[in-house]
Amino acid sequence: MSDAELLATVTEALFARWDPIGAQAMDPTWPRDEYEGYSASVLALLLANASDDVVAELLARIEDHWMGLTPSPLASRLDVASHLRLTIRTLRERHG
Repeated sequence: MSDAELLATVTEALFARWDPIGAQAMDPTWPRDEYEGYSASVLALLLANASDDVVAELLARIEDHWMGLTPSPLASRLDVASHLRLTIRTLRERHG
């Protein structure tokens, strides 16, 4: 699986499962690439086998420093990190 495909997978998961600005609720036709700018740093952590806590902390920093939001609940961010880890692992195993 190419890096571009992995990035697209992370971008889609960030939109579908993380979505701290609530884009899906505001407008179902919102562009799916809303969080594309954050995908590379999230993917880099996942490929470096960073813990879910580290990935969740990155998501909190993005929410706080880049978006100006109060970070979402830790349990929610950990769920996103776990989902991303499993998805990337499965894709890499499936595609060698």
